[in-house]
Amino acid sequence: MAAPTRAETAAVGVVAALQALARPDVASAGDALHWLVASSRKRGSVVSATNIAWGKNTSNVLTGVQLTALGPLLKPSDQLRYRVGTRLPAQPVPGTGRTATLVRRLPAMLWPIWSLPLAIKNCHQRQLRPALSSILLLVSSRVNLDEAAGLLNVPIEGRAVSRVLQLLERQVEWPSIRTALIGMADYLADTDVPIDYQRRRRSDYSTLLPDTAWRQICRDTATPGPSPARARIARCYLFERLSGQPASTSPWALDHGAFRTKTADFPRHLTPELAEALNTHAHDFLTDQHIDEPVTWQPPNTVLDGLDLPGPDPATVDIARLHLVMGTGGTKLGSAAHCLDTRLDTVRYLLETYPVPRPDPTPGQSLPTSYNRAYATAKAALPQHFLFDLYENQRMSLRDIAEAVGVSRQIVARLAKDYGLPLREPGRQGQVPGRGVRRRRAILRRGGSGGQCRRGVLLFCRGLVDTA
Repeated sequence: MAAPTRAETAAVGVVAALQALARPDVASAGDALHWLVASSRKRGSVVSATNIAWGKNTSNVLTGVQLTALGPLLKPSDQLRYRVGTRLPAQPVPGTGRTATLVRRLPAMLWPIWSLPLAIKNCHQRQLRPALSSILLLVSSRVNLDEAAGLLNVPIEGRAVSRVLQLLERQVEWPSIRTALIGMADYLADTDVPIDYQRRRRSDYSTLLPDTAWRQICRDTATPGPSPARARIARCYLFERLSGQPASTSPWALDHGAFRTKTADFPRHLTPELAEALNTHAHDFLTDQHIDEPVTWQPPNTVLDGLDLPGPDPATVDIARLHLVMGTGGTKLGSAAHCLDTRLDTVRYLLETYPVPRPDPTPGQSLPTSYNRAYATAKAALPQHFLFDLYENQRMSLRDIAEAVGVSRQIVARLAKDYGLPLREPGRQGQVPGRGVRRRRAILRRGGSGGQCRRGVLLFCRGLVDTA
């Protein structure tokens, strides 16, 4: 280290060093040196994160102290790059390995469970989520904003990401926001993620949820709206869930606000039966693409624990009350958000995660005709004790029982729920039907009264046992 040119300068340096050395940790030591960095800049000296190696062979601790002292003067992107605010700020990780890992593990739109607590004014989730994904690539990296946006194929440019980052820095909660962003990036760098989002972004979605499949799902789950227009909305919604990209970038999206709103509001129409049917279709789609992954995944929100963040915590919303509010016919999502003292995007996320169950019919009312007819058929053929015997004792699957009766699996699952019958985990089902059983199925599909159908189901079950 070069000798100071003046004795006064040397004295100031010694005093500053002694003050820093007396501090118990890196953060307070850096704070003790901040005035020195700030005054040096005021005098015209160039002091930056790239030239603060005050001496040769600087230790990691000293580098951390120097970066902490410089931290408040850095751009928000550099604060993330050098991990300012952490226990030990550091230079970026050399090489591209960390960045490549994060690109595989990050969707183009950050998961709502992480983005909602970072919600700020004047920035919608459709802007915030892709920006946040890009921002996470800056942590411990030399990647710039344009490169980050390009690596994730997000629909916004580096300048837009920079504006979002500046808005975040202006929040009084910025220190906690910065800690959250660094914690998220570290979690993804250190934790295996069951979905390769880079592959999802490159997949071909042209065969996703054709109109015929949507119509069948509507029939099976008694969902209104089997039209091609509603199918387009459902397809865009499912595209976003599978690809991790905005629904607006799907091949079927219409470029106007009304369509974007309808797609974003699609969770309003979800029931557990519809959500399960869409999930099954999505799983089959991935299988056809030779992708052995879950349909969706989200990280835990533990990296946000204890942080003072500007947005709402979805976990604080009472789901039972949400279902009660949404169970009132015609309730708008904005009204529900106001009633629950939360934000619109939080309601959308929670309805997607916890779909509103179909209400039981009250006296004088009935469920939709198609659902009512199928449910009545199943209930006539499957009294409580009989369904219990088929499912528990004969170890039949819901799908086989449903096929024997001539209704959908969702109908039988709803009936089982109404009967209070605990359901097995998916994949832990019973017998595999043989040729004789398939012949009996054909007989059962011819229909008949409840008693005839029940006798047919019994014959079908005996066939399963005989051919097992």
